[in-house]
Amino acid sequence: MSAPASCPGCGTKLQPEWESCPNCPMSFQDAAPEKSALQNETFRTFGLPVLFLGGLAAFVWTAGQYLWRTAEEGTKSVAASTSAALAKAGKSGAAADGTVAQALFSELKNNRDEPAAPPPVEPAPPAADEGPGIVSVMPEKGSRPKAVSEWRMRGVIYDLITLKPVPGVHMIFTDNETNSRAQIKTDEQGRYRAILPALPGRGYLVSLSKTGYLKSYLDPGTEGVSDMPLERRSEIVKELSSLIAEPASLQPNSDLPLVTDFHMAPK
Repeated sequence: MSAPASCPGCGTKLQPEWESCPNCPMSFQDAAPEKSALQNETFRTFGLPVLFLGGLAAFVWTAGQYLWRTAEEGTKSVAASTSAALAKAGKSGAAADGTVAQALFSELKNNRDEPAAPPPVEPAPPAADEGPGIVSVMPEKGSRPKAVSEWRMRGVIYDLITLKPVPGVHMIFTDNETNSRAQIKTDEQGRYRAILPALPGRGYLVSLSKTGYLKSYLDPGTEGVSDMPLERRSEIVKELSSLIAEPASLQPNSDLPLVTDFHMAPK
């Protein structure tokens, strides 16, 4: 817009190109002032939302980075505390919290997974091989060789009625497969001991004989004979007198001596 012909304030004649009066500092307000960037419609429509959203995104990113660093530092602190607790528990032998208890449980599990050393085996005391009634039987010539291990058997022979030991009883151990036999005799206390070659998969048949006694004897596996009343033992004697003598079979299951007692029935 062009300048007025004269100044409204002092009346000075003005040139068309003048934008203000030279006598009074008065600018002509007829021309509309230029709008700033904030007053621009396009800027307010698009620029302000973009600035707001960008600032919000920057704030969220900064907050996330701060929380991440805080969590990472907290994790390192917990790990350091756990290591210290484990070291303390290892020295004192006591678990103060669940973390230490879990560590001790893992240690016990590792120890359990390791194979335990077998307990020491003490050798068995040697059995006495000397005394009355001992016999050592070797296989007959021509028979098949037997195992190198030996069977040890011992026990006492009792009177079924009096329950007293019977001395001088002849005992015959027979191997039916090889027809080998061994005979021993009980001592004054009715005791016997025998050392015989082990038989693979079978045992020795035992026969008893003594003047005044039946060849049939009570099953050596019968228990509680000494607690039986006399009437019951007398009934067993009658039953044995009507039976045909059938030798019992003895077969040890280990290198330890087999202890077996017999009860003979008087005639």
